[in-house]
Amino acid sequence: MIGWVLLFFIAGMCMILAEFLLPGGVLGMLGALLVLTSGALGVYSYPEQAVLIIFGELTGAALSVILGFWLLTRTKALKLLTLETSQRAEEGFVSAVSDLTLVGREGVAVTALRPSGVIRVGDERIDAVTDGAFVEEGRKVRVLEVHGSRIVVEAVESD
Repeated sequence: MIGWVLLFFIAGMCMILAEFLLPGGVLGMLGALLVLTSGALGVYSYPEQAVLIIFGELTGAALSVILGFWLLTRTKALKLLTLETSQRAEEGFVSAVSDLTLVGREGVAVTALRPSGVIRVGDERIDAVTDGAFVEEGRKVRVLEVHGSRIVVEAVESD
């Protein structure tokens, strides 16, 4: 009987390890079922050693999972699961194009900016935000930053 217990235990550990290289859940579930079967057969056959058997099964399962994570990070399988590229604005991956020609230009607040509102720069109406300061309607503003559709302005001091 000890042969079957060891066979189920080793097969379960191998299937749990294989789950890390061939994800999908099936091998992991079969491995867990084999480990549970191994534990149940071991406790049924040797009830006086039940605590030791259960401790050994849990320790083996934990070591198998730890070894699986260690193995996963040192094989080509990790490269298949991680994205190694990034989307850069220089390559055209942007959600909103930044109009950098607005930086430094002056306009007028069409609505009160508390801290967001609408400004007019030339003939364009633009949604803008301040850095937290309140700007009343009709006040002159200067564009500080442009990040996509986020345009940051500040009030211009009157002479």
